[in-house]
Amino acid sequence: MTASARLYLILILAMVPFTAAAWFPVFASQLTKLGLAIDIVLLIAIVVEYQITPRTSTITATRKVEERLSIGRENKVSIELNYKGQTPLKCEVKDDAPSAIAIGGNSVVPIFSCQLKGNQSTSISYTLQPRRRGSYKFGKLNVRYLSALGLIWREVKFDLDKEVKVFSDLKALHELSVKLSHSSELGELHQKKRGQGTEFASLREYAVGDDSKAIDWNATARRDRPVVRTYETEQEQRLLILVDAGRMMVSDLDGLTRFDRALNAALCLALTGLTHNDQVGIGIFADKPLLYLPPKRGKLNMNRILEATFAIEPRMVEPDYAGILSYFASAQKGRSLMVVLTDLTDPTGSQALLSGLANLAPRHLPFCVTLKDRQVVNLANSNAEALKEKARQSKKKSDTVEAIYKKAIALDLLSQREIALSVLTRRGCLVLDCPPQDLSDKLVEKYLEIKSRARL
Repeated sequence: MTASARLYLILILAMVPFTAAAWFPVFASQLTKLGLAIDIVLLIAIVVEYQITPRTSTITATRKVEERLSIGRENKVSIELNYKGQTPLKCEVKDDAPSAIAIGGNSVVPIFSCQLKGNQSTSISYTLQPRRRGSYKFGKLNVRYLSALGLIWREVKFDLDKEVKVFSDLKALHELSVKLSHSSELGELHQKKRGQGTEFASLREYAVGDDSKAIDWNATARRDRPVVRTYETEQEQRLLILVDAGRMMVSDLDGLTRFDRALNAALCLALTGLTHNDQVGIGIFADKPLLYLPPKRGKLNMNRILEATFAIEPRMVEPDYAGILSYFASAQKGRSLMVVLTDLTDPTGSQALLSGLANLAPRHLPFCVTLKDRQVVNLANSNAEALKEKARQSKKKSDTVEAIYKKAIALDLLSQREIALSVLTRRGCLVLDCPPQDLSDKLVEKYLEIKSRARL
């Protein structure tokens, strides 16, 4: 039980007679008796109100929250209060949610106000938006309600301790799973998908983007238009996904670390590969291998990957790209599509990464995936003339001059990045440079394209 603001105000007013007695000695006796009378009445009112206020046993509470939360997404938490009393109550609720998880965009747990009606249930909900993976613990649920006269708060704590785990973007995986299960692409794969494998399937007219080597010249001469051979796409291929957890992946990118962005996309790719009956493995590395799960087939492998990756964090170290990529490549029994999610700067600064990726070919098919920083792109695309005009008109020219310099740096960064990516392309490495918002979708699309064209 705690005093309400109304009770504190009444107590302050009850002190007025005693204070007045000190200033007016003539009326000291009467004022003192008045003050004592007010205190006695107030004490009786508190005792009576405590007795008539519904007991804490009339309230029960439950909390509903998923045991697996998605990083960077809004995860709903529901609280249900069941009240068996008759008198309506003004109630306040505070949940002991993990302090490290953002609540509705804030790190401070809010206090929720509600009205409990007789023999009814009341629901309260809020969202958690975690920014880091790992294990977190919920504590007690604190509920307090105001007495009839509003003099006291009665409190009750519910032991609803619960541990939850924050994984990568599970909601994106669920959405992708639904999409894959309903896609016509998947239906074709369950039958005989036409691509560029090894077993002849049929003939069809040439379409833009088809390999000229697939043209059947005899059929073309007979039909007087380009015709290509199609083959049944090879299934059950080997896919190894490698995620860089070194210093380049520590910085934030639109609210999450680059590593978390890359891991979200890696898991979407893993789910797609397993859905298409490929053997899928995953590796995470920094200055040394942090995780390696060899390629395996079957959707049960997805849970194994999720459990193994949820607690790994990036490190401020420089990876030995050549040695680590060589280690993962040598662990593969056959030719694999090796997807490396990382980031790079310029050809000189990323020389070790470029060499490591180039050394994967021709035994494996290397695929480098990098995260494009939207802020750098926006700076590079800003209007230079407008900035110069603003600099001439502005009284504080230093800010605008600084913006011009930032644009120049952004342009140089993008230019050096394009050079590095072009070096990879020339060395036989597939490349995807994409903003984090589109990374998962683009990566899945690129993977399906690789399968359809039998690039592996």
